[in-house]
Amino acid sequence: MIEVRYARGVYLPHQDLWLDPWDAKRFAFVSHAHGDHIAPHQEIIVSQRTARLMQSRLPGNRTEHILPFGERRTVHGVDLMLLPAGHIFGSAQCFLFAGNETLLYTGDFKLRPGKSAEQAEWRKADTLIMETTFGLPRYRFPPVEQVIEQIIAFCRETIDDGGVPVLLGYSLGKAQEILCSLDGAALTPMLHGSVYQMTRIYEQFGQSFCKYFRYNPNDVAGKVLICPPSANHSQMLEKIGRKRVAMISGWAVDPNAIYRYQVDAAFALSDHADYNDLLRYVDLVKPRRVLTLHGFAASFARDLRERGIEAWALSEENQMEFTLAQLPAATFVGALRSEHCPENDCPAPSEFLAFANVGEAIAATPAKLAKIRLLADYLRGLTSEQLPIVTSYFTGKAFAQNDPRTLQTGWAIIFRALQAATKISDAEFHRVAIPTATPPKARSKFSTEERHRNRSPSVNRRICSKISIRHAARSPRPSYCEINSQNCLRAKVSTSSRFSLAIFALDCARVWSRRRLRKHSAFPSNR
Repeated sequence: MIEVRYARGVYLPHQDLWLDPWDAKRFAFVSHAHGDHIAPHQEIIVSQRTARLMQSRLPGNRTEHILPFGERRTVHGVDLMLLPAGHIFGSAQCFLFAGNETLLYTGDFKLRPGKSAEQAEWRKADTLIMETTFGLPRYRFPPVEQVIEQIIAFCRETIDDGGVPVLLGYSLGKAQEILCSLDGAALTPMLHGSVYQMTRIYEQFGQSFCKYFRYNPNDVAGKVLICPPSANHSQMLEKIGRKRVAMISGWAVDPNAIYRYQVDAAFALSDHADYNDLLRYVDLVKPRRVLTLHGFAASFARDLRERGIEAWALSEENQMEFTLAQLPAATFVGALRSEHCPENDCPAPSEFLAFANVGEAIAATPAKLAKIRLLADYLRGLTSEQLPIVTSYFTGKAFAQNDPRTLQTGWAIIFRALQAATKISDAEFHRVAIPTATPPKARSKFSTEERHRNRSPSVNRRICSKISIRHAARSPRPSYCEINSQNCLRAKVSTSSRFSLAIFALDCARVWSRRRLRKHSAFPSNR
């Protein structure tokens, strides 16, 4: 099988070729011109249309190997062919030949026919590397025709009521698909500046659209305004008195989409494959091995394994799972205790692997109650020493400062999960949580001895020279937390005291997190 690695992008070491890397590389394949797939590489393999779009979105000096679709070529000894991906204008898949082995890398793709992108094609391959943005069963999109009818009805109703309909979609790809969908609907589109710029490039390659106008703040009445999602709540839209805003995204399938994006309506028109098409694509390609990327990669890989297909999530979050899959069974079978293995002969299961797996499961679960259940089951099996450390990391930011990933677990979920894990009553919950709820001024009056006594007589404080609770160390209340880079809390205590100790660490982490939230804000991605 062709060797595949992942490090902020897919890497094929024998070919020395990167596939959609995040960072600048010497030699890379770029599947399409969306911002999360382009970087200032020295040398790239691209389709003609992607090359033109990149010149506009990321100008610079680079060597471009522009390949037509469907023709087998050799570039620096790499034997490959580009296939249309159906994602956006010019998007391509990379079909690679290596002796008797073949590999198909999809990049972002869509099987449903679109009006502004080439229809996706495929070939049978031994290894399939596929994106799984919508890799959960609940992401099954309604028929495209039905969604377009709903969008047109939304626009007409808004105009009839004297308002301006605003449709939000990426300036490259989604906006042009919306524009094509309005053709023949007797509506007049008006394009945001970034949408207008990309649309003009489409027209240079022969793509036709209905009549449209560039945005004019003095002439929006009776028009359908098409803007990127970043324009929502901008001054440009705030100046429009009466308007209704709709998000055009596959995430509209989620019932809370209008609240998530703070819009009046949401329509599930996506430039990605939904769950059914992901499964169908695997059936079409018939691979011996599937590697999944993006979105719900681990969940979709598990679904494929349950169907008898070798599949592994290939990303930094799930690199451990993929690495173990590549090793001989004897090298890692001892890491997980088998029910058929005598207890004395089996090593203890990996603590970190359990932590990583539950973090992955929580991050992939949008339902709050499901998060609580997963976390409670995990916390219930922890020791007194593990509990405060795990709680701090789940509550705060477990990754490096330059790593944008989060575990999506808030402090409220931690509280409920701890309560469920310890089977503690509400009364006992309030009793052990009282010290964390005391006003700061009142806390300062407590002596050190009194604070020790209030927590629990069974808590054993030890000095740990090399261990620290990082988030508590950054708390704005060091006199209360009494934890610094040289100290930590360790305990061999009852369930109630364990719970109290976790609440204590949680409170320190929560205060630090609130300070960060005042400076930073995050918005979910739209696809």
